[in-house]
Amino acid sequence: MGEDISFLPLLAIAVLAVLVPFLTHRLTAGIVPAVVGEVVIGVVFGEHVLGVITHSEWLDFLALFGFAYLMFLSGLEINLHVLTTSPGRRWYRPEVALKHPLVAGVIFTALTVGAVYLGLRILWQVDFIDFSSGPLLLFILVATSVGVLVPVLKDRPNLGPISQATLMGGFLVEFVAIIGVGIVATLERTGISWKMALLAAMPVALGLLVWAAKSGGGRFPIIGRTLNELSDTSAQLKIRAALVVMIAFVALSELVGTELVLGAFLAGLAATVISPRHGSSVRVKLDALGYGFFVPLFFIHAGATLDFGRVFESFDAFIIAPIFLVLAILTKLIPAVLTFAPAFGLRKAIGSGALLSANLSIVIAAGAIAEELGIIDEAMYGALLLMALLSTVLAPLLFNLVAGRGEPRSEGPVVLIGSGELARSIAERLAAAGRLVTMIHPVEVDVVSDWRPDRVMRIPGSPLDERTQRVAGLHMADVAVIAGAASALQTELIATELRRRYPDLRIVTWLAERSPALEQLGVECYLQGEAEALALESAVLRPGLNYALSDAESGLVEVEMRNRTIHGRALRELRFAGGVRVLVVMREGEASVADGDTVLMTGDQITLGGEPQAVADVSAMLQDSGAQSPLSPIQWPER
Repeated sequence: MGEDISFLPLLAIAVLAVLVPFLTHRLTAGIVPAVVGEVVIGVVFGEHVLGVITHSEWLDFLALFGFAYLMFLSGLEINLHVLTTSPGRRWYRPEVALKHPLVAGVIFTALTVGAVYLGLRILWQVDFIDFSSGPLLLFILVATSVGVLVPVLKDRPNLGPISQATLMGGFLVEFVAIIGVGIVATLERTGISWKMALLAAMPVALGLLVWAAKSGGGRFPIIGRTLNELSDTSAQLKIRAALVVMIAFVALSELVGTELVLGAFLAGLAATVISPRHGSSVRVKLDALGYGFFVPLFFIHAGATLDFGRVFESFDAFIIAPIFLVLAILTKLIPAVLTFAPAFGLRKAIGSGALLSANLSIVIAAGAIAEELGIIDEAMYGALLLMALLSTVLAPLLFNLVAGRGEPRSEGPVVLIGSGELARSIAERLAAAGRLVTMIHPVEVDVVSDWRPDRVMRIPGSPLDERTQRVAGLHMADVAVIAGAASALQTELIATELRRRYPDLRIVTWLAERSPALEQLGVECYLQGEAEALALESAVLRPGLNYALSDAESGLVEVEMRNRTIHGRALRELRFAGGVRVLVVMREGEASVADGDTVLMTGDQITLGGEPQAVADVSAMLQDSGAQSPLSPIQWPER
């Protein structure tokens, strides 16, 4: 058996997997995503061109496992907190409802199916395609490539909420395509069968697994304790358990007769439900295992096995392929603009539509099924293969060109609306933390004439006045704090006007009682009673921390990590100036206490502690996307 296996093709893939991202990053400044280079280089070195990467069953299996693993990672990328959040009381307004990923995904999917059907209907009317091939072509062209979406979006962590909407839309159209192709193929082979009901086994298995994990964790705490104890040892028990879940769902999808992409994605979704901590050490390890080996192996192998000999066998393929390509792009671009533009803007919507037009795995699989069943001929299958390659290459390129690099903007001022002792105290503390503060207060209110703290600019005027807002820098601000409104009604009036003029502005306030209207506007509302109780609890249970938090000169600061040279590095590898320590890392709403194995990622909210000036210097470095990273490791205590 050993004599029949050659590791040379795998060596070629491994070398190319290292060279491709290096070259695409250096030669194109990141405009060309690594997945594009991997598919193209696979075509060049594949068995149909240079013949370096040849066909073998075990290499095919590794590539198939890589595809399943990529779908598993796609499920892990779904942010359940965002999905389960209500669209709000103003759900009927497009700019509100369409920001919800599930709402946007469903609408995008419906529009895409309709657009593809209309396009195929036109082609059928002009005798370009046969009526018999229409149903299968419908689902082939509806599909996107989630396998392309996830790596591209993962490399752009600063896109914001539209990335979740794009991912959800991509999975839903992929899901519709998979189910549709399976049903059409089954009907062609055996007609209507009871086996179609087996598809229900997938969501049932997902529900049972989540229920067992949630209930079992409470009844058998020894399971969770043992998993935690062995998660960082040579056993790597959590990683093994995650792989068991993935393989179990893939095997189940094989048993019920559907594509493995559905099972692998549901496995990732199950893992997200059971352990929702994005950015935890387990997630980082799973990403490293996938994107370090299995995912590039899949893309390079996919390019290497594309048989373009079929394209050259018929001149018709060269005519059909561009038409299918244009149809694939337009039927994603138009629905994306209609769905995403009201909520996220035209430019981001066009970029998402371009990215969603990528189509690879479903075309290869469904095209082969259609040819086997005699639904399409060799020329059309060759055209579909060519369309798959062109869309996979062009979609990420168009996305990066349209969406732009999206570098985080420089830190703007904090606009404080209010007067009185509370507002002054907040302004002093924010200024001591190194933030520039502009304070809008009523003209008739005297804000203590001799009160002139550094980094605080006082602006008399109304917060509803557009000129006052412009002078205060609200168009550049990161956050607005409403700290001195006369009543809850006035707070709501100010917040409504700010949200109307600055839809992406973060707004923070505190109230005596809960306000559903402010919550629907996306305002971060903190209740006065709860805040006072929390402060007293902290004073009793955590006096040292409470003293540090109450002292404006303590050096405790929270900053957003924007330095790309640190992205993906563990704290154990870094040493910050002045002995500054990372205390807490918050990622996607989930906070964790930092240790040496904590990996920093762009977009993290990081709490720093240390000498105030050193903390200010490290804060500036972390927020500077072009700064160099500290190279010396922090000396973390051994476990």
